Amino acid sequence: MARFYTQGSIVTTMKKSALLLCAVLLLGVAAANAEDAKIKGYMFGDYYAVLAADEAEGKLPEKRNAFQFRRIYLSYEKSLTEDFSVRYRLEAKDAGFGKGTKMEPFVKHGYLKWKDALGSTDLYLGLSGTPTWAIAEKVWGYRSIAKTVLDWNTIGSSADLGAAFKGKSGKIGYHVMVGNGPGQGPEDDHGKKLYGSFSFRASERLVLEVYGDFNMKPADQNELTLKAFAGLQGEGLNAGVEVFSHTNKEAAADSDVTISGASAFASLPLSESLKGFGRVDAVSNDATDTTDLLLIAGVDHMPAKGVHLMPNLVVALPDGLDPNIQGRLTFYYKF
Repeated sequence: MARFYTQGSIVTTMKKSALLLCAVLLLGVAAANAEDAKIKGYMFGDYYAVLAADEAEGKLPEKRNAFQFRRIYLSYEKSLTEDFSVRYRLEAKDAGFGKGTKMEPFVKHGYLKWKDALGSTDLYLGLSGTPTWAIAEKVWGYRSIAKTVLDWNTIGSSADLGAAFKGKSGKIGYHVMVGNGPGQGPEDDHGKKLYGSFSFRASERLVLEVYGDFNMKPADQNELTLKAFAGLQGEGLNAGVEVFSHTNKEAAADSDVTISGASAFASLPLSESLKGFGRVDAVSNDATDTTDLLLIAGVDHMPAKGVHLMPNLVVALPDGLDPNIQGRLTFYYKF
């Protein structure tokens, strides 16, 4: 049977082939420079079952279940000189239930790092991680279970294309950045996004952070995000509290739209290879006059270093809708 391809399908096929070629070249280059290059990554996904859902959320089956990969990372890192290094990272994930498309990798990071470019401050040029939830995500420690509260509510991006300065001075850490704004996507306006995170290591385990970003948007619809975070990290109990406010100027009928919320989480060792964890989020949107809740609880079994098996329950309580309840067995491993 003859096959006919549209111009769009040919372009898509070429893109997939180019990304596959990049991955193959990545492995080849790393093998040829094994002494001072690293390939590493991690994968996490689940077997999940939707135990309850509101039919108003969409046309998906109310009680569906599936195996899925929610993230696959493949990173290549290499030192060019004592002061310069590079990172190239690909990410792929499941397209979603019923999408009918295969997982497609995209460039998550691609940057040049200049160590101590300004005294003890490092310079990052290219597509690098933003400070939006970097500290909170590290203390939370369970990105494999769920995104942090800002990430969950699509407030900001984990990476952006631009220039960033990152460093420490005593107990004070800082990460400032100017980027395009759309994350891994191309620039779509003339404005830029400014980021700033300043943290204070109050003790060996306690870290405090204040964060803000300003996204310059057309028609004076600028976006402002402010956040405060306190986290306890180390042996034993890990915990954190995060509060934020995100305002989109004149976004609805010449009125500002503000989304604000708070998140509290904790994890505690139960034995040498077992931890328990939990989290509660509350997020309000003044445009819809609603407050949504999110509850997460589970246990983390670590049968080997870098391997985690985590049964967990995720309960989303959207204001005005029935609960969305998922039971999951999450797997996570690093290599």
